[in-house]
Amino acid sequence: MAPSVSILQANVNHCVAAQDLLIQTAAQWKIDVVIVAEPYYVRDRDDWAGDRDDSVAIVAWRRTGPTPFKSITKGRGWVLASLGGIAVIGVYFAPSRSFADFERMLAEVGALVADAHPTPVVVAGDFNAKSSAWGSPVTDLRGETLADWAVSTGLVLLNRGAAQTCVRSQGGSIVDLSFASPALARRTRRWRVEEGVETLSDHRYIRFDMVSTPADASAVTPDRPLPGEGPRWKVSTLDPELAKEA
Repeated sequence: MAPSVSILQANVNHCVAAQDLLIQTAAQWKIDVVIVAEPYYVRDRDDWAGDRDDSVAIVAWRRTGPTPFKSITKGRGWVLASLGGIAVIGVYFAPSRSFADFERMLAEVGALVADAHPTPVVVAGDFNAKSSAWGSPVTDLRGETLADWAVSTGLVLLNRGAAQTCVRSQGGSIVDLSFASPALARRTRRWRVEEGVETLSDHRYIRFDMVSTPADASAVTPDRPLPGEGPRWKVSTLDPELAKEA
């Protein structure tokens, strides 16, 4: 894994202007990996990897060798690309597809995650699933199923806060999600929804960074305490009033 990897997620709604803007923005922000749902096009280049339906793509901006991807595996609604010591899985699930298709897709992606072990994994994209687990006011069947799947697969949800990832005139939603294997989740920094950035799409950009070593991790302030990283007290010298304030 490179010293740090910056990842950008987007859904461009099959809009050429939105995709061109995404590419421009990724270059300006010096993004390493872009996961784009509903692309307008998937370029026939070695730094692009699309699924079988061209409904989701992964783009590598920083090369780690003669070819950016060590391997590519693709299915319907998902694509896996290994690069820089990480297995990146991009996902797009169309809301018009059946619940049986949703379960089938999750089973396929779950198998990818298992096969990739011990390589760290990122799974990200537009799942069109709603759950209170990631800030939605309602939980639907896909959301409930996806939350259970993440637990059973051993993935950690990276989403933080309740900022809507898709904003439409009839209301917004949180359907663009990011998951990672536990070790990689502990090295994820500054996951955020870019609320004030123009995308020319009804989806907002999601951006986060991953660092590779404990030394790198200590140089970056985490967004939240991680398991075992909270304050520790020596009980024999504990001041009850100060502890209460803390």
